[in-house]
Amino acid sequence: MGYMGLGLQKWIYGMRPRQPFSMQRKGSFTAVPTYHRKFKLQYSNNKGSYNFGIILFFVMVLITALSIPRWIEDSRLRHKEELAWVIKKDNMAFNFLLKSGKQRLNKGRISGAYSEFKLAHAIKSDNKELNALLLETLEILCLDCNRHCDDLLKLE
Repeated sequence: MGYMGLGLQKWIYGMRPRQPFSMQRKGSFTAVPTYHRKFKLQYSNNKGSYNFGIILFFVMVLITALSIPRWIEDSRLRHKEELAWVIKKDNMAFNFLLKSGKQRLNKGRISGAYSEFKLAHAIKSDNKELNALLLETLEILCLDCNRHCDDLLKLE
């Protein structure tokens, strides 16, 4: 017996195996209907996808409009945090430079102290202690080494 396939015709599954090197069996001579259809290009009358696109666009605009105030507030908060971080870093750098300049001044390294005070002056130019130390350092450099006298005249 042959293969009883999924809904095949009896003459197919009733066939016996063929002998080796024999001619192939012929199948049924039933004519298979052919279907010919011509297609023409034309515009679609389906309006559903167009309406869906408009609705999707308005939903996206609405979501964007509702999220803008939150985004602005978040950006303000982030800006304040960054500003606070910069101020903190500037204060740390100023304190380090002032301390380092004082140590150099006490050890007698006047030009090193002047460079430290000059950098600190670039960060905070209104500090009274720094201005006094800078003036003192410039006086020493001008009187002893004859250097930076022009800076001393500008500072006074």
